Amino acid sequence: MREDSIDTVIGEDISFRGSLVYSNTLKINGNFKGTIQSSGTLIIGSSGDVEADLDVGTLVVEGKLKGNVDAKDKIELKKPSELIGDIKSPMLEVENGSRFLGNCSM
Repeated sequence: MREDSIDTVIGEDISFRGSLVYSNTLKINGNFKGTIQSSGTLIIGSSGDVEADLDVGTLVVEGKLKGNVDAKDKIELKKPSELIGDIKSPMLEVENGSRFLGNCSM
């Protein structure tokens, strides 16, 4: 995804706890703990470290995610991502070099 198409970025120097609701595209390069709900796209950057339950449209993981995911459109695991948790999505793309530990429901 092109950087200029990302609406909001949580930078590497930011740690955030709580519930987050949005509708467009968000990229997390920092730390986040809590819950995220969105009809849009969530990108966890290579420096991102997220511990949350997610209900999103599309999820792209390049960093680390620990939590359960319900993605309405698709989930993409990019190298060198690490996802620990159960996922539900109609489409799953797993790039060689990424890690996934959990259950998948499609």
